[in-house]
Amino acid sequence: MSAPQDSPRSRTSFFLGAATNWLAFAATLAVSFFLTPYLIGSLGKARYDVWCVVESVLAYFTLLDMGVAACLVRYVARHHAAADRDGLNRMASACLVVFLAAGVVAAVVGTPVAVLISSKLDRRIDTAAAALAGAPAAVATAPGFAAMAGGSSDVTPFMLLMLANLAATLPLSVFPSVLDGLERFAVKSAVRVVFLLLRTDGIVYAMTTMPGLLPLAVVYTVVSLAEHAVMAALCFRFLPGLRFSRRLVDRETLRQVRGYSADAFLAMLAGRVTVQTGAIVVGLFLPAGQVTAFAVAARLVEYAKTLLRTITTTLTPGVSAMEARGDHAGIRRLFLTATRWVLYIVLPVNLGLWFFGQPFLARWIKPEFVAESFPTVAILALTLSVGVAQSVASRILYGLGRLRLFARLALAEAGVNLVLTLVLVRPLGVEGVAWAVAGPNLVFCALVIGYAALQLGASAGDYFRAWLRPLLASAVPAAVWVAVGEPAADWYAIAAAIAAGLVPYAVVVGVVEFRGRLTASRWDAANRRSLTRSAP
Repeated sequence: MSAPQDSPRSRTSFFLGAATNWLAFAATLAVSFFLTPYLIGSLGKARYDVWCVVESVLAYFTLLDMGVAACLVRYVARHHAAADRDGLNRMASACLVVFLAAGVVAAVVGTPVAVLISSKLDRRIDTAAAALAGAPAAVATAPGFAAMAGGSSDVTPFMLLMLANLAATLPLSVFPSVLDGLERFAVKSAVRVVFLLLRTDGIVYAMTTMPGLLPLAVVYTVVSLAEHAVMAALCFRFLPGLRFSRRLVDRETLRQVRGYSADAFLAMLAGRVTVQTGAIVVGLFLPAGQVTAFAVAARLVEYAKTLLRTITTTLTPGVSAMEARGDHAGIRRLFLTATRWVLYIVLPVNLGLWFFGQPFLARWIKPEFVAESFPTVAILALTLSVGVAQSVASRILYGLGRLRLFARLALAEAGVNLVLTLVLVRPLGVEGVAWAVAGPNLVFCALVIGYAALQLGASAGDYFRAWLRPLLASAVPAAVWVAVGEPAADWYAIAAAIAAGLVPYAVVVGVVEFRGRLTASRWDAANRRSLTRSAP
């Protein structure tokens, strides 16, 4: 009998989809990385402050997703595999109804919020523009001066257009979710990369011809709508019978949508507060330009953390499968092994932020950002290694479905973060906000790691040994970088200094892991011989 047409994808296809997803995500981060200094120069620091605050505010409105996209992915895959086209159309229609309601809520609630925030940001830009009005000629011809001094009338329309874009893309997000459910990851990633390039070209053109916030919003909105239109066309091509109708929406299907994990949503909410609140509070309470200083530091650390966390997301389905087989010992081994390997990756990155953060900032943005942003980078980097190790623990908990305590710990962290941010922002400025983020996050990570270890029966000694080899190996690049000293603010000098520490580090890791595997193999062989001799 031949295999059905819609049989499960092969392992090769699965890894291809995972790889293309990661590459598309990495491409997005790379473009954002290189656009940051360009936008700061084109918009000016005060208007880039607005951009950062708007990004943070809109990130909260994406919570209106409520986990519905993930629900749609799950049920599209299930109904498609069972050839249940009616069930698929019912679920897609129900999710579209929920998304349409979310878009209306975003527009209704977001409009007065946007007007209120933009009025405050308008005044900040007016103050900065007035200060620049009497600037010397050298400053007046610098990049971004025209955008700064040209008035503040574009802030409110910018925020409203970005809000409208969000409200429209909420219901349109059914289409990328359907593609995920069909496991068309490679096609979806290709579309994202193509429109990423188009958006980047549009931003460069807009900033070259008419630098300002409103043209930036126009580019984002037009490209976003076009991208979702292409994904919609692909959905109807891959699913010729796909239909959306109000008549297909019933209470049972809506109950299935509503039944998606509340704990996962709470954890998502807590993550938004933890990551996005700092920029908003800095924008509301500190002078113009301070949001940019904080955002540059926070993004540098977040880029590193997010790229490394992407590796750990593949653990969740594997853990779920192992749990179904009753392989609890295997899950414990995976927890410890994955922790060790992500630490091998993240520890030199963490050290590199401290050793090379200053010349990197000087070359990436401008030398003035060294004094403004590096102390914040150094503080936030305290959370990098522990945070990535915690992501292994959290992926294990997601795979086991044990999220209740995790979600409540995340909410507690977010609450303490918010309180400390409001308390420390005025007396300590941007660095106080950084401490308000780092302190609660370190405690949260330790508690989540401890909880995961307890659930898996891993002792403190077992977990410490997972850290031991990476910590000892990381002493090698640290010693080399101390001897080399701080390089010049030049890409080649920075890269050469980094390589001087990473090459011997890679050799040490290879030797340590090879000897560890050899020792383990000999130990297993000795145990097998002993068992053979003792057998009757």
